[in-house]
Amino acid sequence: MCFSATVSYGATAVLVTTGMYAVQQGRRMPPAYLMWALIPVFFGLQQAFEGRVWQELDAGHAGAAVPYALGFHFFSHFLWLWWIPLCCYLVEPRLAGTAAMLRRKVMAGCAMFGAFAGTLVYSTLLFHPEWMSVSVKLHSIVYDISVPFPSPFHLPVTPAALYALTILVPLFISSHILIRIFGVLVVFSMVFASDFYGYAYVSVWCFFAAVLSLYIVYMTPRLATSGHDADRLSAPSEG
Repeated sequence: MCFSATVSYGATAVLVTTGMYAVQQGRRMPPAYLMWALIPVFFGLQQAFEGRVWQELDAGHAGAAVPYALGFHFFSHFLWLWWIPLCCYLVEPRLAGTAAMLRRKVMAGCAMFGAFAGTLVYSTLLFHPEWMSVSVKLHSIVYDISVPFPSPFHLPVTPAALYALTILVPLFISSHILIRIFGVLVVFSMVFASDFYGYAYVSVWCFFAAVLSLYIVYMTPRLATSGHDADRLSAPSEG
């Protein structure tokens, strides 16, 4: 992200520490809520990779920064694409009704599409790391991926828009207001990063999203409580 390795490593320390607190809280909850609790920890690890990228760039070793950039992109271009939709799907109440079933199907579809797209994109980066270059512009890291041949896929939307939709749609259609609030925060971070740091969007947005993931520490126990209430309401009555 912006500024320096110190900022990235500082973010790592805060995110991993608070994330582990959320994980400890999540151990007393069903596994689906533990997946939410792990998000700050994973963002912290992602920032650690970028801290190492900063160190290599500061030392003038742009080529040596690429392996750590691939570690950063494991999260940005693979994990988040399916992890967040799957988290939404797993905590969505199993209520009867067409609308509830449609919500779950859309979430599951986004998770499957994200896993497919993420595997395709990230495996390509792993097999062709030479297609990636890393540099610094205006105190931010720029990841440039140059494919030496035209893409055979012609999409009606840009890859960035498709990426955003894959993550945001499950957040916004969730029946949990706490998750929808998180979705709104993510949108604001995307718009801010795009408007003010478009030249380094991937790095900057992931940093802002990492900071916003601290909201999950607040959200997870409350989400679990509301989930238990929904499960009780959806369970068939006895007698």
